[in-house]
Amino acid sequence: MKNEQQRYQIGAREESGRYPVRVDGKPAGCVYRRHGSWFPVMPGHRMDGRSTYRYGAAELLVAAVDQGKRPTIPVQAARPHTPRALDVATRSSYTYLIPDLRPTLPNVVRAAEAMARLAELAWKPLAGYPGADQPWMMQCLLCGWEGRRFWSHLRGRNGDGIPRPVNRHPWCLPVADHAELIAKHSTGLTDTCECTAFRHPTRTYGALEALTVLKRKYEKESNRQGLFFSRAILEPCTASSARAVALREALDWALAL
Repeated sequence: MKNEQQRYQIGAREESGRYPVRVDGKPAGCVYRRHGSWFPVMPGHRMDGRSTYRYGAAELLVAAVDQGKRPTIPVQAARPHTPRALDVATRSSYTYLIPDLRPTLPNVVRAAEAMARLAELAWKPLAGYPGADQPWMMQCLLCGWEGRRFWSHLRGRNGDGIPRPVNRHPWCLPVADHAELIAKHSTGLTDTCECTAFRHPTRTYGALEALTVLKRKYEKESNRQGLFFSRAILEPCTASSARAVALREALDWALAL
């Protein structure tokens, strides 16, 4: 049996969250983690397998090479566009769920909760909610820094709600000043929606109505129509925290309808 451990090399994590992989010294694709599993990617080929570990995903690339497969386009050319490369119109529509995150009611509610918490912590998302374990492009509202952070790090561990790291990101303002600056930023948050273009739900009944409409669009119209409506639900609002609570309370009712 071949010692596959000697045949592949996994590179450092890229800004996109993917790890490049070389097999027998040649670029073969990359691996990435999503929802606790690791997936292989070989440009030009469908890769259906997954693994619990990145090494297992890399071994799937080795197996693909042994089957005679090779990337059909340069690996670097197959990298997904980063939020920095998006045009202004797309960046302003950051509330879309990203394409590979399934458009479901639970995912929309999770996105609403994540965006609400970012607002409380003085962060601004610059791309659609990617899920908990994927790098998310955002802006620090304390100093203007832009970069990728993991939502799983910002929401805390084991339910403690403490964002990590305590210094927010490299080159941020002094940690001793964060609490006061975040408190000042939070003074603009409210319990009721003050938007004029779209009235966002902040009570359970209104949230149930919104999720019911979204569910109908997903099931009977199209995902595209649902994405447009979910954007309306998720767009910036001073009452984003109250909205997230209402959506969470209404979710089970909406799924049961």
